[in-house]
Amino acid sequence: MLCGVAVLILHEVTSGLPARLGSYRTGIITVIMFVLAASYSSRKHMLWFSVRWLRWAMLLPRRLALRMVLFDRLEAWRAAHVTIAVIAMLPFWWHLDAGRATTLESALEIMVVILVASGLAGATIQDLLPARVRKWPDQEVRIEDVEAGFHALYVEAEEAVLGHSEDLVRVYLHHVRPLLTGAPPTRKMLWATLTGQDLGPVVCASARSASAGLHADADVYVRLVGIAERKIRLDHNRFNLRLGVAWLRFHMGVALVVSVLIAFHVLGVLYFAGI
Repeated sequence: MLCGVAVLILHEVTSGLPARLGSYRTGIITVIMFVLAASYSSRKHMLWFSVRWLRWAMLLPRRLALRMVLFDRLEAWRAAHVTIAVIAMLPFWWHLDAGRATTLESALEIMVVILVASGLAGATIQDLLPARVRKWPDQEVRIEDVEAGFHALYVEAEEAVLGHSEDLVRVYLHHVRPLLTGAPPTRKMLWATLTGQDLGPVVCASARSASAGLHADADVYVRLVGIAERKIRLDHNRFNLRLGVAWLRFHMGVALVVSVLIAFHVLGVLYFAGI
């Protein structure tokens, strides 16, 4: 946010700079900034740089070497990635101001805005979602564990209802089993994530109120509703896990499109310039 405000202020202060720099210089600065921001993706998938970085750190005094090692953490690279990406909007803005935009440049402008917006949304998800999720019970960190939890809860509920009255079975089939076999609407889970709401008691409120008239089986039914609440939390848990990676796939897809558009733009400029 601070970098974004700085970009807005600097763009207003340097309104005459794009004309002096020209399209070529502002374009080169923008491409360099984009390449620096994209280096974060290479760092996540390759250890080549980190291995050599550690070798350089070993040649330095201990205190300085420790700082270099801390700088090479993914958290530091991620912070640099977000910072550089936002600051890169300034030379990109200069480049747009330096000349009249073509159709390709307009498409590139839109895709860059989408790229930055998806990145900021993803950074927000990565920062806020884990802390919020830890406040809710029955949370897993792998989709496989969530799926296994679905099966275990369904079996537990089916075994708990065996040997009890027909009234309990009827109420269970009508109110609880649909919760165990279905899932809340996506929009409701997204809203629960944004507001920090525990979705289990909310979705199971109507089922819990259906215990009237069960008498001796009321305690068993309360247990069944509790199982349903745990299942709803797992549904929400799965949604949050998928949300945590879905934005990244979208972000990488947009980044690929932006890379292709930049390549076409640069090659087109070089071709028509006769280089």
